[in-house]
Amino acid sequence: MSQKSANLRVLPSVQQVFNAVASDLDIKESFLVSLIREELTACRQALQSGELVWEDKITARDAVCARVRARVQRWQDSTIIKVVNATGVVLHTGLGRAPFGREIMQQVADLLDGYINLEYDLESGERGERLDLDAPLLCLLSGAPAAAIVNNNAAAVLLTLNTLAEGKAVIVSRGELIEIGGSFRLPEVIAKSGARLIEVGTTNRTHLKDYQEAITADTAAILVAHPSNYRITGFTTKPQSSELIHLAHQHKIPIIMDLGSGVLFDPQTVGLPAEPVVSQAVAAGFDIITFSGDKLLGGPQAGIIIGKENLIKRIRKNPLMRALRCDKLTLTLLNFTLRRYIAKREVPPLTTYQFLLAKPEELAERATRIMQSLPPQVVEGLNITIQATYTEVGSGSMPTEKIPSVALVLAPPVPETTIAWWLRINIPPIIGYRRKGKYYLDLKAVAPEEDEFIRIALERLYQKLSDKP
Repeated sequence: MSQKSANLRVLPSVQQVFNAVASDLDIKESFLVSLIREELTACRQALQSGELVWEDKITARDAVCARVRARVQRWQDSTIIKVVNATGVVLHTGLGRAPFGREIMQQVADLLDGYINLEYDLESGERGERLDLDAPLLCLLSGAPAAAIVNNNAAAVLLTLNTLAEGKAVIVSRGELIEIGGSFRLPEVIAKSGARLIEVGTTNRTHLKDYQEAITADTAAILVAHPSNYRITGFTTKPQSSELIHLAHQHKIPIIMDLGSGVLFDPQTVGLPAEPVVSQAVAAGFDIITFSGDKLLGGPQAGIIIGKENLIKRIRKNPLMRALRCDKLTLTLLNFTLRRYIAKREVPPLTTYQFLLAKPEELAERATRIMQSLPPQVVEGLNITIQATYTEVGSGSMPTEKIPSVALVLAPPVPETTIAWWLRINIPPIIGYRRKGKYYLDLKAVAPEEDEFIRIALERLYQKLSDKP
């Protein structure tokens, strides 16, 4: 008998493993049997390759049982966990974009632990419309006559074009045929909407006459897309918004503005970089404006459509609205977010803006406190320093603008990839960034109450690195 065959003979049966672990695991029998079979298959392959060597059946059974228990635990643990965002990027797409904050989440939890008036009109006692829960707030804050809400901004553009331009032509400047995260391209959204894309101008220069010459009896709309995740500078030109709006209305076709980030107040008034304001686009005369709920608005992922009442009515009646509509959690979070903009404050009390407006000197004080709370050997062993940095808003918002911040910089005698790994497997994971052989923990998007997580993680990191042979 070969050694490999001998190894396989020590494997327990499915029933033996089941009998040993079933009583202390909270999992349905059918699922447990499936996981046991998966583990035995993996062990069989490891034994055949020589990766595993078990001398006797008892050792093998105990090892398999331990591995099955670990496999069950992995399934029962949540795959979505809290992380500390030390990248400095406030609207980090990979980490969930706009943070909601504990206060809003507590209020939402208190509201959604039972039933709500999602589609029930309390005044009439009749069936209501879920979009009417948040639409009045959007109209008040933007100055638009009407509003609709779908699950993201790409869906907002898709639904708008499908409603207003299916089977017809939509004119877009070549300089605005943007691609956003995940290789998601505006031309593809237009194609899926059923509209036909008519490109005008060039990447860097588009003139009013380019639009004029492209308009035909088949033209259903002009689409203006704000290049939220890039800027073209240098030898450039494009028509003024007022010129395009006048041209569209002269030909009795709607003009649509895809704003992207959707900021509801002028960020320059509080020292942030300029970004198109939703109310300004409404006042300028755009017929439909679309933007995101989870970028500079500071709320949940949503696509917001505002504009002329007759057009919004058509959009709301589109059968695709049901496929793209938001659930009660999104609408509730959006409602709580929008109501923050009504208060008598220069800046809405939202976590996104608390992070964006945190002053470098405040961040430096926090960084100093973290360093001073660490044992000297940790600071020395990890070679921790405090450094002024620049970060970005994220998610395509204010893409060319840098915002001052402060970071703890680690430069121990190990690769920065090793530091990144140990901090990622910390509980909670600490996500920073690597640069020129060093590892940065930027405090711009770290809540003050999360500073302690960083302190503990750094002590653990030092201990792990010290224990390495």
